[in-house]
Amino acid sequence: MTANGQIIAPEEWGMSTLKELDYIHPEQKVAVKYNYWDYIDGFNKVLLYENANRKHSWFIKICSNIFERHVSKWFCKWWTLYGPSVKILPESYRKLYLEWVDISPKLIKMQEENIFFEGMSVMYFFMEFSIPWIMKWSIEVNNTSEGFPCLQRTFYTKFWSKLLVKTQGKLHGQEIIDLINVTISKYYDTAHMEPQVMEDLSLFKKITRKLQMKKGLISKSEAIAIYIEEVKKDLMKNLDLDIKDDISMISASHTNGEEDECIAGEGQQDVDDEEIDLETILKLYQQ
Repeated sequence: MTANGQIIAPEEWGMSTLKELDYIHPEQKVAVKYNYWDYIDGFNKVLLYENANRKHSWFIKICSNIFERHVSKWFCKWWTLYGPSVKILPESYRKLYLEWVDISPKLIKMQEENIFFEGMSVMYFFMEFSIPWIMKWSIEVNNTSEGFPCLQRTFYTKFWSKLLVKTQGKLHGQEIIDLINVTISKYYDTAHMEPQVMEDLSLFKKITRKLQMKKGLISKSEAIAIYIEEVKKDLMKNLDLDIKDDISMISASHTNGEEDECIAGEGQQDVDDEEIDLETILKLYQQ
């Protein structure tokens, strides 16, 4: 849609969602026509398929090349239905995720643009490092909201346990762990050179989103500690600015007379007292 509200068709962008391509079946060698909408439809329905052996579990792995591109909204919706929960991550991957989620440039940029949805960080984590998972479903008897009995699919996801298996002393998924560690180090180096901030977001929203991205992996006390730490950083940053401004104003308005001079160490003692008081207040607030 343009700035004046005019709707732009995909064809005007040089692409056609109705253009048909051929899919050749590997065994039957029969060509099947499909377009962009058929592709999306198939992507949403293929995991509902039950084969002749009455098996309905799937091994899923998203190509990491997708992470480098813009992810379509329809895929984000697909992820909310079939994507894994962050809770399936084993401990070694959980620690890396908690570190990565605070430093990922893509997540930071999307939050700067005020783009956020539940499960977004997990989606990008699995996509960036192409981490596989297992999805399955089963038929269960349940009741509708009106109380009528019905059959429904219940979906389950689990981590691919083979990544944690050691072969000849080497962890099968070690290359993924190494890639995550290297990427996190690179992101830290980039952040120090080009610090990214989210000034347009309120402090409460920034903290809330950070906690949402760690939901299920941290305890309530850890969440409170993170909240207090972010509040402390914001307070100290603003207090530091206020102190500098006050010093500038005093320097401009006061004379160099003896009555305006302070004994060495007195000013430092006052600052230390303020920091101690702030720490005490935050600890009491946390309790």
